[in-house]
Amino acid sequence: MDTAVRFDLAEAGLAGEWLAVASEAELRPGSPLTVQLAQQTLVLWVGLDGQPQAAFGTAAGQPDARINLVQAYGFIWLCFGPPKRQLFSLPEYAEPDGRIVHCGAFGVRTSPLRAVENFLDMGHFPFVHTDVLGKEPYTEVKSYRVDLREAAEELWATDCYFHQPKSAAGAAEAQETRYAYRVVSPFNVILYKSPPAHLTGDDIIALFIQPLAEDRIRAHLLMVLKDDVSTMNNMIAFQQLIFGQDKPILENQVPALMPLTGPSEKPVRADAMSMAYRRWLLAKDWTYGAHRPDRLRAAT
Repeated sequence: MDTAVRFDLAEAGLAGEWLAVASEAELRPGSPLTVQLAQQTLVLWVGLDGQPQAAFGTAAGQPDARINLVQAYGFIWLCFGPPKRQLFSLPEYAEPDGRIVHCGAFGVRTSPLRAVENFLDMGHFPFVHTDVLGKEPYTEVKSYRVDLREAAEELWATDCYFHQPKSAAGAAEAQETRYAYRVVSPFNVILYKSPPAHLTGDDIIALFIQPLAEDRIRAHLLMVLKDDVSTMNNMIAFQQLIFGQDKPILENQVPALMPLTGPSEKPVRADAMSMAYRRWLLAKDWTYGAHRPDRLRAAT
């Protein structure tokens, strides 16, 4: 254990949370991997038993007993201290007709909360993803249902529909796409959407946020697609195009940290899931990545 570490994930309010810190493909036996997490340097390596190990610092050595690691869905997941709950379930990852697509990781100068909120927002489709996920004059976000599923501690939005000129790489025509959003933890969100018209079931798009700092992230993108025509490169390129369009929007939001309270941002009906997400974070007394004037006042 690196005794020089002066700041740990408990101080950041991240203890007990599962965080994606690398893809399984990045971690190879005999080649330690150095990553960043909440302004700390973390080294990952493969132990003699073939399992991942980790410690704060820059050199492999004695595993940090405070760190729990799990391999799942193609990623290395880290939890600092006793987990608050088990890692979420994603059974669709093992479905035989789903094509597993790892889209890579994107560095973005934004709050992890901003990234999740943007992922939940259908209202920007026609204006940011024009002629792909949306198009004028089809700008209305129809009413949808938001539920807090207390047993799983997850936030869901269901019955979401949006007109899309090209909903996926394999789509040949416009369609009314059905969406469902599932927030499994503050930094991890999963989207279920109807695939192109000739296919059945749901496509899965997941965003797993690795917080580098409160205003910097590494966004890991995973897809499980029913697509039976596109090449792997085309599916990856399609999602990278979408994220590339989102990135400048995220990096220019003010304030960089996401407000959870106050009048700085005015919600509309289309923001029902965003506002539920903020209330959910407030109920958790969440602060990391959040612009919290109430906290600032309390500290003065």
